[in-house]
Amino acid sequence: MKKLFLVGALALFSAVSAQEFKPTAGDVTVDLGVAGGLGNTTINLPDQGFGTGAMFKARYFKTENIAYRGTLFVGNTSETNNLPNEKEEVNVYGFGLGFGMERHFTGTERLSPYVGGDVLLGYGSMNIKSTEITTGDVEELKGPGVFRFGVRGVFGADYYIAKRVFLGVEAGLGLMYESEGDTTFKSTNNPDVVTKGGSSFRITPEVVTGIRVGFAF
Repeated sequence: MKKLFLVGALALFSAVSAQEFKPTAGDVTVDLGVAGGLGNTTINLPDQGFGTGAMFKARYFKTENIAYRGTLFVGNTSETNNLPNEKEEVNVYGFGLGFGMERHFTGTERLSPYVGGDVLLGYGSMNIKSTEITTGDVEELKGPGVFRFGVRGVFGADYYIAKRVFLGVEAGLGLMYESEGDTTFKSTNNPDVVTKGGSSFRITPEVVTGIRVGFAF
């Protein structure tokens, strides 16, 4: 009888411990992913290469399997390049927002795979200024300001490395509407040149900020 009780207690303790790794109904998770910028990771709307930045994601679990999600990307890159007889200053900035839902599957004790979707919007712009050292002449490129709106389907997984602490990966496919503003080129010895922007739709595969680190509360 004592052995049976001990086995039952151990089984119950194991079940409770397993449940503690993953979020349950009413829990909130937050995670952070760092974007490497234009050349390192394909960061699309809302996190499309608007300079080096970071993506924050928060989720509210309505049930153990259904979660509402919100994402925020903020990015900025400012750098100065000293070229032969020229100094170049580059500034790229932007932000993005996303709102959506996830459906989580059973997975394993620590692994939580999911699929989901977002409605997304973002804005970014850039400015490049070149100064010739010997003459002091300046050339400056402003814009274009880019507005993006779209939807994205995602799939991913969270792996809980400790109690309610996880590493996450995510990828997906987005359909975006993109509108570009005007681009202005200014030069010390020449009149301004304005290039008109335009708009387009595009379908883009994406990896969202590589590996993320998160916590469940």
